[in-house]
Amino acid sequence: MTQPNSDNSQTNLAKGYWIVLAEINQASRFGQYTSMAGPLIASFGGRVLARGDVAVVVEGAVTGRPYLIEFPSYKVAQDCFNSPGYQEAIALRAGVAKFQIVIVQGFMPPVLD
Repeated sequence: MTQPNSDNSQTNLAKGYWIVLAEINQASRFGQYTSMAGPLIASFGGRVLARGDVAVVVEGAVTGRPYLIEFPSYKVAQDCFNSPGYQEAIALRAGVAKFQIVIVQGFMPPVLD
């Protein structure tokens, strides 16, 4: 994986995203995680843009329900994930759900004069 390009001022304005694939094994207990994680993510300015209630895999193989969460910046997306509160939330989903999370920096096309 690559690191963000800190030389470009446009890059510093780019939003950050969590791309999440969630396999939920015990829906009845998953609410404990969401009750804690949802408000915490929101406190970092995160908002869910897509939740794969309706989705189709058109190429490749995907396990789990996809989510796309937007944050004000790439750094904030990382800070939220690494926060003590979110790490505590992760413990609540142990044995309940299996997540794959990729944190990505948003893309801002160059401004053309």
